[in-house]
Amino acid sequence: MIKRLYQEHGKTLNFLGVIMSNLNVALEQKQRAALYVAQIAKSLGASSAIVAEEGYGNPDADFIACIVALEDAGVKTVGLTNECTGRDGASQPLVALDEKANAIVSCGNVSEMIELPAMETVIGELESLARDGLSGGWSNDAILGPSVRADGSIIMENNAMFCGDMVVGWSTKTMKEF
Repeated sequence: MIKRLYQEHGKTLNFLGVIMSNLNVALEQKQRAALYVAQIAKSLGASSAIVAEEGYGNPDADFIACIVALEDAGVKTVGLTNECTGRDGASQPLVALDEKANAIVSCGNVSEMIELPAMETVIGELESLARDGLSGGWSNDAILGPSVRADGSIIMENNAMFCGDMVVGWSTKTMKEF
């Protein structure tokens, strides 16, 4: 996404940069971080922004807080994130929502079921998918059976590959390099 924005700079948009924010635990810290993001965006002269979230659950609160703070500051904002709507797709997509977050692009459902065939070579231990309490895997489901099948194939929810959705794309760059 960032590379595409760079490509459009000076043509269809004025790309001002990337504002990165930390993930906080306390609600007061989340709100403060969101206000800092909005203040930096306004200081740069931003009229619009894209807020991207990696992960789900606790980060949802930071994601929505940033969108709300930017909208309150007059910066039109689009959110880019995955959803965690459950296997049936019927659950609330994010743990936090706000009416001001009215332009969100979904990058998929982390609860979507994935089936992978048995592999000739496996690096690691497949059984940990069911044993270690990893989200997305299970020891035995009444309908689906175990995540790790007797033939070595697996069935799991997408969230077993936490942050494997790579909402903003894959890169070896660190925050400092951006």
